Amino acid sequence: MSSRLMKIENGILRLNAAVFALYGLCFLLAPVWMSQWLTGAAPGTPSGLIDMRATYGGMSLAFGLVLLLLASRQDLANIGLGAVLVMMLGMAGGRVLGMVLDGAANALMYGYLVLELGMAALAGLLILRARTRAT
Repeated sequence: MSSRLMKIENGILRLNAAVFALYGLCFLLAPVWMSQWLTGAAPGTPSGLIDMRATYGGMSLAFGLVLLLLASRQDLANIGLGAVLVMMLGMAGGRVLGMVLDGAANALMYGYLVLELGMAALAGLLILRARTRAT
């Protein structure tokens, strides 16, 4: 595999790791502010905030750290890209389902959808290029 392609893969993994880790930290430390910024509302119960810290905060931070670990070893880069692909498609699918079932979304939700689909396409393309070069 070319050095340039390896650098791109590593960069994509590290970018996703940073975004997920930062997003997670923000939700761990300021779930009310983050929720209001993203959706215009925040959970109204302690259990809602606890779950938001755990899911948006803890899980996002953990996923970012996993991607960072995978980015640290070139032989695991394709696994990392696969994880990015699956995560982005899952998030985009859930977002589209929400848009269909729940009604109008704010502009940020559409922006996230575009970013999720774009990152999924990029990860998928990099996986295919790596497989093509390996054969």
